[in-house]
Amino acid sequence: MIYFIIFAISFLFGIWVKVSGEVIRLELGNYAISIDLYFIIFVCVVLLFLFVTLTRFCSSISSTFANIRNRRRDREELLLFEAFFSMDLGNIENAHKLVKNLNEESDRLSLIKLFNSGKTGNYSFLSNGLTNIANKNRNLALLLANKLIVHLRQERAIFQKFIEYCSGSIDDKILSIPFQIEHCILKEDWINAISKLKEASKFNIFLPFDCKEMFAVFYCALARQYESKGNFKEAIKALFRAQSYCVTFQPINYLKAELYIRLGKIRKASALLEAEYTVNPTPQSAKIYINLNSKGAERLYNLRPDYYFSYCLLASSSISSGKYDLANQHLDIAIKKANYMSIYLIMAQLKVVLQEHDAAIYWLNKMGSEALPDPCWKCRNCNKKLEQWDYKCSSCNSFNCIGYS
Repeated sequence: MIYFIIFAISFLFGIWVKVSGEVIRLELGNYAISIDLYFIIFVCVVLLFLFVTLTRFCSSISSTFANIRNRRRDREELLLFEAFFSMDLGNIENAHKLVKNLNEESDRLSLIKLFNSGKTGNYSFLSNGLTNIANKNRNLALLLANKLIVHLRQERAIFQKFIEYCSGSIDDKILSIPFQIEHCILKEDWINAISKLKEASKFNIFLPFDCKEMFAVFYCALARQYESKGNFKEAIKALFRAQSYCVTFQPINYLKAELYIRLGKIRKASALLEAEYTVNPTPQSAKIYINLNSKGAERLYNLRPDYYFSYCLLASSSISSGKYDLANQHLDIAIKKANYMSIYLIMAQLKVVLQEHDAAIYWLNKMGSEALPDPCWKCRNCNKKLEQWDYKCSSCNSFNCIGYS
């Protein structure tokens, strides 16, 4: 439309010039040429129109070919991901078929052979193969490296040999970073692990985990390390750094509260636990708080009157002060809100105090058949219950597998 408007304006301008009788006369020796100005303008406009049209046509053709290339690349990436997932599931035959559908360059990369070399311990072949892939397509090499790391982590002895070899033998700086991070984790060298993770973030390297949360895990692990050496102040500094990366990482406030208690800073620990209970209440934070403030049940209830354990705290406080009817009322409310063992235990305790032994047995039996375990720190791999968060499970030694549920 814009080209038509330009053409129309130029045409009208040319007519005006024609009416005015404008003529250009060129003389060269004995020759003289008279050219109508209208004709010159008309030719220029036509040439401009043709030039713009041709440019648009070439641009359209170029973008069409670019879209075809992008669709082909996207298809290859999908095939690669599907091939890797087939490897994870042990469907090597399907993975072979998928790789054959790739172009010749990707087929020559021998993805299946490299993946199998990592699984079978042929680390020299794997190292050279990954480096060759990285020279052509670093993202593909990183994808294969991360797939191998996730796959082999299940076998601790094999995984350790794999990481130790690859972290020292791969010369490509960017490609070696995922292996070096895993090597630091195995050695529990948290300072270097943090340094390598910062490098990975700087170069925007793909890693099979959330980098911000992993920073928090590394700093919390470093805090544990400082704590074991009695350096509580450095431990607290590490926890503040963890919070700067991932403020929602749940273990941070628990670790801070424990350190403040060990340093004798009871007010700071109490304030921290109150803040944690307001945002994310748990029986663990409540129990730590009550140990510091024996009459803090009312305070926690005021912070979270909607939480079942607030009523458990009020019930326990009422039993201690001999207000048994009030304790029974709090427990009735608690059991309507949740179905956890702690409620049944306090109810049985109340019945024992009231010397209603049959009722106590009834609630204990009901707890065994109906109640759910209270939320606690638990290993996601072996399902072991733990007293507190740690960077690895004391039972299966898996790293970063402990959550509150």
